[in-house]
Amino acid sequence: MVWACFSGTKVGPLIVCNTGSVNADRYLEILENGALAFIEELLTPSDDSDTIAVAASDAYLFMHDNAPCHKATKVTNYLKKRRVRVMKWPAQSPDLNSIENLWISFKDAFHEELIKQGIKPSKRLDVMTRCEEILKKVWREQGMVLIKKLIQSMRRRCELVIAAGGGHTKY
Repeated sequence: MVWACFSGTKVGPLIVCNTGSVNADRYLEILENGALAFIEELLTPSDDSDTIAVAASDAYLFMHDNAPCHKATKVTNYLKKRRVRVMKWPAQSPDLNSIENLWISFKDAFHEELIKQGIKPSKRLDVMTRCEEILKKVWREQGMVLIKKLIQSMRRRCELVIAAGGGHTKY
């Protein structure tokens, strides 16, 4: 299992969850080391910039779905305490989760890289370590073309989910 995030300008970290499941405590670690670190990076101006960019902490909207670990009280309180704006997610609307579309492309690229390198998935530690390296490499190299399309489609996705009363759409 992996967790990852992205913005309109870059891909964020990819975190491999070796245990295979994520509870609220593990998700808090992921948020701290993944999402919040990435948000901080996005809001920090680069050292080589000759222009001043002002970014407010509410310049982004964090999206995660209704997975039990996402909705745990301790997670909700943690995000509120850190003033992270979270998208309100309809109960039965997986169609809004744009990263799900990204996973399809990502998985294809990952499996292609495994084949290219002659690696067969295994529970052996050396193979799992190599697979983790490949996962992170593929994530970093996937580029922004599909991500930008997914972000641009969010308004349309939201409108369709509202029109469908929170039900499924073509996405």
